[in-house]
Amino acid sequence: MKDECVFDGKAVEEKAGEQFFSEIPNDPPETVSEEKWENIYEKLMGLNTQQKIRLAHVANLPIRMLLIQSPIKVISLAVLKNPKLTESEVFRYSQQKNLVEDILLGIARDPKWIKNYPIKLAIVSNPKTPLSVSVSFLSHLHDNDLKTLSRDKNVSTVLSRAAHQMLIKRKR
Repeated sequence: MKDECVFDGKAVEEKAGEQFFSEIPNDPPETVSEEKWENIYEKLMGLNTQQKIRLAHVANLPIRMLLIQSPIKVISLAVLKNPKLTESEVFRYSQQKNLVEDILLGIARDPKWIKNYPIKLAIVSNPKTPLSVSVSFLSHLHDNDLKTLSRDKNVSTVLSRAAHQMLIKRKR
């Protein structure tokens, strides 16, 4: 028997993903009515972890934005494997200070995302990013960004000092 993910009484399979999501708006969540958004959220909350993981692999933008916030790391990480994920979406995720650090690590370890400078800068600037990852990317940042980072009160003092030291080193 084939393992299926059921959402609102419908089987979700990767091939049928497009058809399944026809009822869910592709618009950014800010533009979707609150009532419809609550309905979508309630349906999602009724799924078990395995179903949410499978859904994350085929989900559209509004659903990905909900699933990335999951406190269950495997669900959030599954969103990063979605082929529909865009650079602008990953950039927004890398700026969010309420995401678990594993998501930021997942973004930082993926060469596809980290070659994008704004994503790299957002990862370094996010206080939830592990210090070792942030410091390792300092050498890739522009001088203006290092200067801003060295003065940023929202990042670790170790990171701001390292950014300042990198800036001094470059000016020699």
